[in-house]
Amino acid sequence: MPHAILHHDPRTLHERILSTALMLVETCQTRPPCRNQVARILGEPVERIHRVFPDDRALLVAGVEQALVLLMDGCTRAVVRVSPDDPVAQFIALGDAYLDWAAANPTQFRLVSDCQIVNAAEVPRLRRYLESLDELMVRMLTRARDDGRLHPQEDIPLLVLSSRCFAAGSARMMVEGRMPGKSDAHSLDLAKLLIRDFVRRIARSSQGNGKPRGNPEAV
Repeated sequence: MPHAILHHDPRTLHERILSTALMLVETCQTRPPCRNQVARILGEPVERIHRVFPDDRALLVAGVEQALVLLMDGCTRAVVRVSPDDPVAQFIALGDAYLDWAAANPTQFRLVSDCQIVNAAEVPRLRRYLESLDELMVRMLTRARDDGRLHPQEDIPLLVLSSRCFAAGSARMMVEGRMPGKSDAHSLDLAKLLIRDFVRRIARSSQGNGKPRGNPEAV
């Protein structure tokens, strides 16, 4: 168990609580962090922690929301840098941003992806972030299909689900050090290469259309 943090910390109590909870997640405990543990580490009265977060679940939900806000910010910044006239390139940029977030914030990635801690899909205030990403992917892939970059009969909702599963699996392998390679940077590059290969294979299916307007090899 980490020792109590006794030095002065300029951050707000709310920020320090969330940071400590993330530290506890990082230690790979068998149980999710709780407010009493956080209080002991921070050297704060339990009652003060309880006033900020009324129960342990509220603490975990706040931690997941903080991670999702960071993810959404990175995804938005990445997508707006790409021409809206190229939805396939935007889709790849979205995947890259997700992998960059997971690589830079492995603890947050674990917190978001581990449904045993908090199932974000079952919490309305968290689910809206996931739904926003899904809607963004649907719009991108629908435009790609309408532009001849995907098969005209492509099932967009199913493709979004497939893409999420593939990206999450690639990110997990990267974060857990199971990607071939000798460095974290190489693992990130390889994960991004896998995303591009996945999108390239999807785009190739448009060749059965007979009139593709985009170049699937360009992705």
